[in-house]
Amino acid sequence: MTWISYKGPPWRYVLIVAASVLVVAVGAAAVILALPSHVADDRLHKAVTAQIAAWSGGAVRLTEDATVISGLGRVITIEDAEFTGSLRGAEWQVSVASIEARVRALALLRGKVEIETLTLQSPQFRVVDPDESMISALRDLPAENPAGPGPEGEVIVTNARFLYEGPTGRRVGFDGVDLRLAAEPDTTGVLLTGAIPAGTGRLHLQGRLDDPAAALTDRGSPARLVLQGAASADDVGTPPPKTRPDVPKAAQENRVVSQLRRIAAAVGFSGIGPVAIEGRVSATPRRFGIADASVSFGALLAEGDLTVAVAGEEPPFDALDSVARGAAAAWHDGATAIAAGAWRDVPVKLDWLAPLDVALAARLRDSRLAGQNVEARRILLRAADGRARLEFAAAGDLGRLRGEIALGAPTTQGAPQVAVNGRLEGIDMGATGRSVLLLAPPPLVSPPQLPEGTLDAQIDLSTQGGTLGEMVMALDGAIDAEARDGSITGSDLILTLEGLADGREFMTERDGPLIPSAGRTQFDTAEGRIDFVAGIARISRFVIRGERYDIEMRGEADLGVGAMRADGQARLHGDLIDDSAPSPIVDLPFGLGGTLAAPVVAAGVPRSGDDLTSEAAADGGIE
Repeated sequence: MTWISYKGPPWRYVLIVAASVLVVAVGAAAVILALPSHVADDRLHKAVTAQIAAWSGGAVRLTEDATVISGLGRVITIEDAEFTGSLRGAEWQVSVASIEARVRALALLRGKVEIETLTLQSPQFRVVDPDESMISALRDLPAENPAGPGPEGEVIVTNARFLYEGPTGRRVGFDGVDLRLAAEPDTTGVLLTGAIPAGTGRLHLQGRLDDPAAALTDRGSPARLVLQGAASADDVGTPPPKTRPDVPKAAQENRVVSQLRRIAAAVGFSGIGPVAIEGRVSATPRRFGIADASVSFGALLAEGDLTVAVAGEEPPFDALDSVARGAAAAWHDGATAIAAGAWRDVPVKLDWLAPLDVALAARLRDSRLAGQNVEARRILLRAADGRARLEFAAAGDLGRLRGEIALGAPTTQGAPQVAVNGRLEGIDMGATGRSVLLLAPPPLVSPPQLPEGTLDAQIDLSTQGGTLGEMVMALDGAIDAEARDGSITGSDLILTLEGLADGREFMTERDGPLIPSAGRTQFDTAEGRIDFVAGIARISRFVIRGERYDIEMRGEADLGVGAMRADGQARLHGDLIDDSAPSPIVDLPFGLGGTLAAPVVAAGVPRSGDDLTSEAAADGGIE
């Protein structure tokens, strides 16, 4: 028998091989770590400059006094860097507290310096444009971009500040911007994430631009963006905005803001967003547009086109700054008046909208609002020269709505003007009321019982004024409404009137005052008209008809103080025989007083039986 045996290498050989591999690996790592320190500063400067030039699309120069303070490993740090560049002849400047450049290791081994990630800490982008050469250069960018290498790698900016100084000498800008741009290999596409300031909070964004250079031309670039609001405390790297002592607390959080937050939650989203936008984006100095857009936010889905342009001769950045300042001032003044409990003194300021030229054509589809399906077949907004008109037509579970709102914001003389014209058709009053309750603050007790039925209404109103109080007092026009096959909550009118017909005494020591029977009153039709003139809302027609009753009322309300007064009659008819005219068997007069916020109903002395017959005879009703 022959024995075959295998004799492996001694363990010391295995250890020697392993140690050699480890030494080679450590040596390679050491070489990679040490290579940047042996690269000349001018080569590093050139590499960083080339990276910024590729992303900016223009010539870039790095000042010579920028120093490399760290060259160990793949990260190179440069402090006190300042770049200057030009875009088709327009000059710009970027001052950076520090730059971190992460280089590619394999390129270093080949003797090349290639930037993988460039991080700019607290950069300040400043453009001095006394003759609007920057604006002209951006406006005249070619629609078709020349073929050439696009940006590579990533660029990260933290706590960036932007300043623009145009022909007027006014500095316009904002700070607190965090942004990360990542180029997609072998394409012109760029992925972006970051956050920008939005009031006292932050607006987070993420998305993709297919061609960023084309986005700066009228041609535009396909894009997708997702926006999400958040508090400043959620961000890292950018300090929170400073508090503004000139803004009252009411401007930061009041009943109006709280109500808007509740409405936003009912629609389907909280805070700001998330809002997803997809379409072709174009941003030139005087115009921003998004075409063939699809926008979803919460339970709403919109489609359409939007264009916002800056009109007039004022430089665009100065004009936009005026719009922002005007909006902030209007919000501040309104919040101050509301906080003081003087809603009538809230100023109506619309002149700050004058520099904007807005065109919107959109529709809603497959959307839900407060739990109800809604489709808006037409939403048209046109704003120019300080005037705006909104047209809309919608249909859904609650009914159909169409109309228009016109705004006028004179910049020289005259008060702002508002006109509303619309029609409601087939509105489900019960479902609409329940949806409104979802938007309102929760009641302290059980929710109120709502009227039921189907409503049609025609609205034609106009007003003008410098404050809300002036607008209320100048309200002119009318509202016509008709409801069918519904019911009114609060009392059972037929049961109450039948009790009077059966001899129920009124205002006696035993029976006391008339207290309506609890329940609901069914009606066949309800018609009403309110005319507005000189601060008075006059009920010129109000008639409700049911199976055996009718109600008529006339009255008016002083909109300035909220006081109201009305007189009415409620009649109960006997059973109809054939086609004979209804004959009342009980007539109950009543009065309505108090205020619009707290109305009071007072019943008069009812008439029935012989009293009603003798009165009718005295009036000539019976021969």
